Amino acid sequence: MANIIIQAAINSLGTVVMAASSAAFNIEIIAYFVLNSFSQACATFTGQNYGARQIGRCKRVLGICILEDFIATAATIAVVLLFGHRLLALFDVTPEVIAVGYTRLVMVFSAYTFSMLYEVMSGYLRGFGISLAPALLTVIGVVGVRITWIAFVFPAHRTFEAIMIVYPISLAATAVLIGIALLCYRPSKRFAVKP
Repeated sequence: MANIIIQAAINSLGTVVMAASSAAFNIEIIAYFVLNSFSQACATFTGQNYGARQIGRCKRVLGICILEDFIATAATIAVVLLFGHRLLALFDVTPEVIAVGYTRLVMVFSAYTFSMLYEVMSGYLRGFGISLAPALLTVIGVVGVRITWIAFVFPAHRTFEAIMIVYPISLAATAVLIGIALLCYRPSKRFAVKP
């Protein structure tokens, strides 16, 4: 729902912005698959170790997944930002489209560290069977913040940058919310086997 509302706001800015945003999104989604794979791995390995009552390993899984995802995400961000203009030119060679598309890449990829954190922490919680809290917090942090932003901030500042800044804001808010949930649930302590 939030993406539909954001797309409608982008469409209101004209064909150059629409083409640029679409081209940049195609690049983003490939990079997102890299980032998200570590969340899935964290959920899987946490769940396996939780099922085997190896709770100590679960915390190690979280740390390893965050570290490895950070390295993969940083490498992906570097490649995209270094070669972003050329990558965008694969979709459209118009200089205006490439410039606007690169703006989207910079703004969205600047927030990928937040995305990486909340995705891995959510995977960790899901590995312990705690899935409702990360789902609801993601809806609040991503969907709620984005819809609110487009409804109240964008009408006063009708620029592409005003739309794109919601990505770092919403992803940072979600990372904070999931981090708080992780601290509240403390699954590695809560589910630790009592001697």
